[in-house]
Amino acid sequence: MTRASGPWRPPARPEQSGAPAGPVEPTEPTSPTERAGPPPEEIHTAWVLWLAAAAFGLVGMLLNAATASFGDLPAATRDAFRDAVADTGAVDISVEDMFSISLAVGAVVALLAAAVTVWLAFRLRAGKGWARTMLDIVAVFLIVDAVSVVVGVFGGVAVAGERGDVVSFIVIALQILAGLCAATAVWRQHTAEAMTFTTPGGGARAGK
Repeated sequence: MTRASGPWRPPARPEQSGAPAGPVEPTEPTSPTERAGPPPEEIHTAWVLWLAAAAFGLVGMLLNAATASFGDLPAATRDAFRDAVADTGAVDISVEDMFSISLAVGAVVALLAAAVTVWLAFRLRAGKGWARTMLDIVAVFLIVDAVSVVVGVFGGVAVAGERGDVVSFIVIALQILAGLCAATAVWRQHTAEAMTFTTPGGGARAGK
């Protein structure tokens, strides 16, 4: 055998040849938030609006539960409520007491709904597309409630009753504000920038 002419040289080390010395860990993060960095302005605005909608809806429901009375209901609604109570066969409880229980249950449901809405808003801010979809459903209820209040006011169905005009105005205003905030939040979270941020892999595409 013949040996190549020239001085002997040691083999190149991996770091000198450009090859990695060991296994390379993937550097690209997996979540849209990590890929995209801070949430875009559209998502941040939607997040603030959802917090406001949850606050308006909760305060309005709690204030309504604390001040409403059975006599505040329209005559047709009172008759329907009496019929519903009579159909249950509950003879040991009055219609007014059943109405108070309904208000208390409604207040508890409002607390839970507000907590879930706030949690979903933070998930939306973290770039979760499923949270955007769930908030769309929440918005439907808030918008329908606001529209029904407006229709009731202009149709003469909503009256002050025993709690006075000021408290009734505040309750109605809070319900309408909650619906407006929810509708605006849905619009902002469905813009192109927001959809890219909340779409799996969207943050990576946005950075290209």
